[in-house]
Amino acid sequence: MNEWKEIKIDGIARIERFVEEFEVYELYKIPYSKFKVKIFESSNGKFIGRTNIMVIDRTKSYYPGIGHGNNVAETLKDTILNLYLLIDDIDNLNNECFNYVESVDF
Repeated sequence: MNEWKEIKIDGIARIERFVEEFEVYELYKIPYSKFKVKIFESSNGKFIGRTNIMVIDRTKSYYPGIGHGNNVAETLKDTILNLYLLIDDIDNLNNECFNYVESVDF
């Protein structure tokens, strides 16, 4: 079942496997009140989460919520909290501070 973790190919730094996707319903800060989090497992056994919503900072750079953990639940929580940290860094928060990743890219 975990044979994929043993694959070694010159030039390939890491392989990640999609594990789960969550829809998160938010009440106060996110436009449209909903975003998604995808959780991936890395070949080193660690987990990483990414949101489909990007926060646009004052330099016009786009940042998704990113989280890490040793299991799915820990990673989901870390990803949501990271997104909130990005949001809390924005002055004059409004709908234009967000951009959703295209569904085909997420």
